[in-house]
Amino acid sequence: MRFLPGVATIVALALAGSAFAQSSANHQVSVSIPTVLRLRIDEHVASDHATVNVSIRVEGALRTIDPASTRLEVSANTAWQLSVSYTSTVDDSGLVLSWHALGNSDVLHGSPTVVATGHSTGGWRAVHVDYGVVNEPADGDYQGLIAYTLARP
Repeated sequence: MRFLPGVATIVALALAGSAFAQSSANHQVSVSIPTVLRLRIDEHVASDHATVNVSIRVEGALRTIDPASTRLEVSANTAWQLSVSYTSTVDDSGLVLSWHALGNSDVLHGSPTVVATGHSTGGWRAVHVDYGVVNEPADGDYQGLIAYTLARP
């Protein structure tokens, strides 16, 4: 029986390839997924911090807050918490504001208070925060800044 030289080469390469395939190689692959924490207010995306200017008018029993609420959206691929704080930009004469969101409420302070928490959102998750006046401040106009911070717990 006579073999063609090309066929012998192919058989030899196939046998050699089979021997190489039987040896094992170890590879380690690692993937690093960065943490995503994004906050959006009125279609404006901030990385993890945003502020809202607030104006309060008190006339007797009438209290007008502008804005009366803020619609925020959170996008996260990890556990997160949204905190809120209030800073008066003028002498507030004892004005005390409150927030209400997701069935919880509290007084707005200069130090952050947690408004909402969650896990990976799988997109944008809406959080509505309403504001109110807690006490009976003197008549007048008040200005302040409400700050939101999105962070990992």
